[in-house]
Amino acid sequence: MLHREKVLNNKQLVLKKSVLAVALTLAGSPYAMAQATPETPAAAAPVQKVIVTGSNIKRAVDSETSSPVVVVNHEEIVAIGASTVKDVLDTLTSNTGALSDLGGSNSFASGASGVSLRNLGKNSTLTLLNGRRVSNFALADGGQETFVNIDSMPAEIIDRVEILLDGASAVYGSDAVGGVINIITKQEFRGATVKAGLRQSLLNGNLNKDQTASITGGHGDLNVDGYNVFGNFEAFHRSPYSDRAIEGAVAPWYIEYVNPAFGVKSTYSNPGNYVDKYPAVYPTNPALAGKSFSTPAPGCTTIDAGLCKFDQYDRLGIHAEAKRYNFFGGGRMKLSGGTQAFAEVTYSDVTTTYFNPPPIMQYTGASSSWYSSKEGKLKFYTEPKLPVGHPYNPYNFPVVLRYRYSDDVSIFKGDAHATQYRVMVGLEGSTAGWDWNTAFGTMGSKANDDSRGSKHAVNYLNAILSGEYKFGQVNSPELLLRMFPVITFGGKSSQTFVDAKATRELSQLPGGPLSLAVGADFRTDSFNSYVSDNVANAEIVGYGSIAVDGSRHISAAFAELNAPVTKALEFNGALRVDKVGQTETSIVPKLGARLELTKSFMIRGTLSNSFRAPNAAETGHVSLSAFNNGVEDPKRCATANAIYAALQKGGALDKADANTARALGCSESFAVSVQGNPALAPEKAKIYNFGFVADLAKDVSLTVDYFHIERRNEISTKPVSQILSNEDLVPGSVNRQAITPQDLDLAARAKAITGTTYTWAVGPISSLNKRYENLSKTRVSGIDVELNSKWNLGSMGKLSSNLKATYNLDLRGWDNNEDDYTENLVGTYANYKYVLRAGTNWSRGPWAAGVVLNYVPGTRLASDKYDDNYSPEGCDAQGIPTEYCKLDRDYTVDYHMSYAAGKQSMLYFNVDNLLDKAPNVDVRAGNPPLRGRTLRVAYEYKF
Repeated sequence: MLHREKVLNNKQLVLKKSVLAVALTLAGSPYAMAQATPETPAAAAPVQKVIVTGSNIKRAVDSETSSPVVVVNHEEIVAIGASTVKDVLDTLTSNTGALSDLGGSNSFASGASGVSLRNLGKNSTLTLLNGRRVSNFALADGGQETFVNIDSMPAEIIDRVEILLDGASAVYGSDAVGGVINIITKQEFRGATVKAGLRQSLLNGNLNKDQTASITGGHGDLNVDGYNVFGNFEAFHRSPYSDRAIEGAVAPWYIEYVNPAFGVKSTYSNPGNYVDKYPAVYPTNPALAGKSFSTPAPGCTTIDAGLCKFDQYDRLGIHAEAKRYNFFGGGRMKLSGGTQAFAEVTYSDVTTTYFNPPPIMQYTGASSSWYSSKEGKLKFYTEPKLPVGHPYNPYNFPVVLRYRYSDDVSIFKGDAHATQYRVMVGLEGSTAGWDWNTAFGTMGSKANDDSRGSKHAVNYLNAILSGEYKFGQVNSPELLLRMFPVITFGGKSSQTFVDAKATRELSQLPGGPLSLAVGADFRTDSFNSYVSDNVANAEIVGYGSIAVDGSRHISAAFAELNAPVTKALEFNGALRVDKVGQTETSIVPKLGARLELTKSFMIRGTLSNSFRAPNAAETGHVSLSAFNNGVEDPKRCATANAIYAALQKGGALDKADANTARALGCSESFAVSVQGNPALAPEKAKIYNFGFVADLAKDVSLTVDYFHIERRNEISTKPVSQILSNEDLVPGSVNRQAITPQDLDLAARAKAITGTTYTWAVGPISSLNKRYENLSKTRVSGIDVELNSKWNLGSMGKLSSNLKATYNLDLRGWDNNEDDYTENLVGTYANYKYVLRAGTNWSRGPWAAGVVLNYVPGTRLASDKYDDNYSPEGCDAQGIPTEYCKLDRDYTVDYHMSYAAGKQSMLYFNVDNLLDKAPNVDVRAGNPPLRGRTLRVAYEYKF
């Protein structure tokens, strides 16, 4: 039978694709039969059968199935120096990236990380723990996408992670479209182990700095004592840093072409600067009439170039602090009649802190706008000038003050705190030829994102105009709390479930037993999102809100049949019927086959349907008002770029205002109102995979699998870029303000510098209205390749190599303007044609070492055909050199080593980016790309 080695020795450190899938006695059971060990070789043991991820039927442990499965075992996780589950999943070539807690400060789901397979999104990638679902994060990303926060998953207790790269709704139900990630913990544990690790950049001691610690303990031998119970507690801390701390590592191209103001101290300071113009008619001193001035406020001790400055980059932290505490406990007990009881308890507590500079007083003459869901209208706020007679206004006319509220810099931050739990008990055994398993459990998540720094429109304005706030002094905490109150975005997610499944052999076929699995499950879940009253009442300047209240019942029944027609040919099929809430019933089939043409060559393939049922954040009582930031306005960006170029030719203040001018058209912010839709239908997908597995030589194997996914009925709202590009064809789709005084002032200043007249065609965008609809489609296809080989070097040890790659052939979304698929997006910005990871590993005695190459090709800088700003012409208009109007190929080389100091101690050593490869130029990067060598050391001791 064609197969690949599934039991890896402790020094084999490469990632391997195989179907040593989930060693569970039934799909979803948290425990498995013991694997063969060197003391009891697999060849001498009876044929062992286990449940494979993506199936409910037991099969031989060395069998390749019709679906491709990637397995990453505990030794491999340790070898890559993974501190978190995200570290593991980031190594997958099929992982196209999703949400990271590092960049999530402005997300509705701050403080969480999610994963996406095949470019299909977080909510179409099903994440399991020991074969069963875990609670979704309590906040929906974008107010819509519910997903599993992988930062809350245990890391040190993991036995392996299995990734099914195929649709699996016929087995698991909703969400299993792009694939299934099954995180499998240790089956049982005896004794005690402690482990600690440190990681830090060698480029800058502030970068990539984290610490981990864990303790695992267990008691009882299931076979001897009839029970085993164990627990694992782990802690993770990631240190924050400010932009100023890493300033020396920022590449010159980033400062020149992305953020020329990076590292420049701000003129918004304390006690501030008066920056304005004398009135056009000024009898007090006619010689000053109409002239501009910029004067530091009295008492400033940080004057630079004639202005009072504040170092906001010493406070601005792009790298969030994280504190995570995860617990996993498990137990199993033998009962009479061969029945066993099992239980699991998981709990996590995660806090992510985002640090911000103190807010500023910034008069622009333009109104800030945001949407009030309660009132159904826009709210406006205009920053004031200091009026005549104000105690901090030394002039006899209203004056602009550039000021920073730095009374207490420590209060301006965001704390995203989330807890998550799952409690489960179950029974399994054998009755009348059926192997059965049933479990009952409850799970939930709660999250609160508390932050300060935004202005309370009324309280702030009253404190300023009344003189209650004392500029240039330290004001009371009570006053600051009224002006800059705590705002909260919170949520709760809960689920209760009961399931039962059973499998048995029906009859004997020429190739083996005809096997059947049947089962059913019932779940009820709820999802609620809320905001603090000050946000719900639209009291906070610029803040949208979200209110979601939804619940649903989910019931399903499923069956699966596996038929080895001959020794070489095997068919399998699965069918599942799901009813999710009020949506239509989903009937999802899957068919698969594998054929061994020779003992060393097998072909395989699957045809399946999958689906994603709309969640409560899409169908429930939903009221979402959000803000879109950084949007290019096709009717204003060209003018904004022209004024930017003109102001760059002026003085220091003009150059500081140049970025503001460009943002007025090329990086706009505006309100969007989104409503739920109870009539949504499930998203549905047709998926097929086919490929082959070949033993090219002894201990050399090659796997090639083609995948094709077409998803329809996608739930979304029309993309902002398409709405804006189609604005003239759909009157009323875009609401705009009038051209603002700030627009006119910057245009006038640009004319004064260059002599050219600059005219804004329209005013800035104020708002858009949207509703969730089944209106989109996605089509993806590609090829997964894996090549494995190993050599026994005798006295020199053992050597193994692995190459994995995903070659993307097609990636198309849906263009609602043209009512057709978009152009092929493979090769557009960061959508790589292929992703490659190759490694070689050596082991001898207590030593093991290896290197891994990670490689991606270059891409265009534009994200699609509507992205005129980063087309070659758009780059030229912005002054971006031709060689920077793309992403070049990129690679890193990582090194790892371990040493076993006796039977109880292990030392681990990792160097990421061993060759110190600098980050590539990316002029679309939001934050400066930073990358140097990173060192991680860890020590483990077993009692």
